[in-house]
Amino acid sequence: MIPTTLAQIDTTKVMRNTARRYAVIDVGSNSIRLVIFDRLSRGLSVMFNEKVLCGLGSDLTLTSRLTPKGIDQALDNLTRFNELIKAMEVEVLDAVATAAVRDAKDGALFVKRVAQECNLQLRVLSGDEECRYTALGVLASVPEADGMVGDLGGGSLELVRISGDDVSDTLTLPLGPLRLVSRNAEKQSDVSCDIERILAKARIFQNHSAGTFYLVGGNWRSLARLHMSQVNYPLRVVHRYTMGYEDIHSFTELVAKQSPTSLIGISGIAEKRLDSLPVAAKVLLALLQRLRPREVVFCGTGLREGLAYARLDARERAQDPLISVCTDLARRISRFPNHGAELAAWIGLMFPDETAQEMRLRRAACLLSDIAWRVHPDYRAEYALMEALWLQGPLDHADRAFLGLATMYRYSSRKAPKLAAQVKHLLEPKSVDQARAVGLAARVGETLCGGVPGLLSRFTLAREDDHLILRHAAGDFRMIGHVVRARFRALAKHLSLKDSIEVNDS
Repeated sequence: MIPTTLAQIDTTKVMRNTARRYAVIDVGSNSIRLVIFDRLSRGLSVMFNEKVLCGLGSDLTLTSRLTPKGIDQALDNLTRFNELIKAMEVEVLDAVATAAVRDAKDGALFVKRVAQECNLQLRVLSGDEECRYTALGVLASVPEADGMVGDLGGGSLELVRISGDDVSDTLTLPLGPLRLVSRNAEKQSDVSCDIERILAKARIFQNHSAGTFYLVGGNWRSLARLHMSQVNYPLRVVHRYTMGYEDIHSFTELVAKQSPTSLIGISGIAEKRLDSLPVAAKVLLALLQRLRPREVVFCGTGLREGLAYARLDARERAQDPLISVCTDLARRISRFPNHGAELAAWIGLMFPDETAQEMRLRRAACLLSDIAWRVHPDYRAEYALMEALWLQGPLDHADRAFLGLATMYRYSSRKAPKLAAQVKHLLEPKSVDQARAVGLAARVGETLCGGVPGLLSRFTLAREDDHLILRHAAGDFRMIGHVVRARFRALAKHLSLKDSIEVNDS
């Protein structure tokens, strides 16, 4: 029986120790890739990432076999990958192959050669398995995902429905750009007609309600980067870049009409990727016309992250990935790693009416409150802003903007850098004010205790009526120096409250 929920996925062979370094080798139709994560956990951090364009599936349509030159290049680089895995002391490895190796007549022979010559055991994923691991990769970074996932590789298109932890209606279609270009070059026919012919037979579009379409794969991520460049978008992070139906439809229609040479120099995309970009746009355009989603969300996670996610037990999967990432980062970079959680609790009384999402972001911001302590003082605020904005983590763009501003204000309340002014537009004014309040409150706490765990418990910070009150024990009045007072007044002023420092009588 094919599993349809996360709970049904067999993880009996999984190593559970999340402290172990983890790697994925992904052998695709166009490229092979090695990704090494610093540890197998809910919040993955990439420590090494290398891709080699081998074009294994370039001749598949014409010969039903893997490309000889691509085989040689793949074997050379897989040998290198294995050496790197050993040198980096990777303890958990998933080495998988997808459409090209799965469909080629000599795919099994290639797998045998990889075992003999590279000392690697490749697992050839079925189309259904590829769909499901990709869906898990999306759910790992967008836990609330609900809609359709589309993963466009060089040789195939995977489609799958997701809702909560439910994964259903998987489908693999021969619509990868490499395969389409090769097949239609031979027939001298129109790629769009070929796409329409194949999609017309797909039942997955029946009874599909309009919602969100999650886009996975390098070609579609290149489309997102191209659009960001065209609209001068301030935050060049593809993951969770979102476009409404009308915008994505008109933009994709435009790109689909272009030749690869017409895109050179204006897109910032690698030339090797430009050859397939118009074809990838045609595939997307045909899908949009059938699905008519309310919005599309580009995802930076997919098969590789899904393989990691499937190795986690239910308890680990239930963890908040953002908090997991921030906790791990704090453990490695903070002066006092346990202080962030204490700081979050200490300033919590200031925000009695915050939502669950605001509480989550406040906690994450406090975990990152020591992110720039090693940087020159004149550049700490700007550094903190950039580090939080471009954090390796499953954030949408509004959350990135919030964390960036909050961590920036934790280091400075002076005039913000140009980048801060740009990303403010990704937030509602209320959220900008909230981010500044969190940052200024963290600044007060960090100044008061110097980041040392335990000292904050001797003070309380709270809002009462129209006052912001900092209370201290009688013997601790000297701890509240003039810098603490100035930063406390700045926080109260931002909140339009009167500031008051009082002795705690209890």
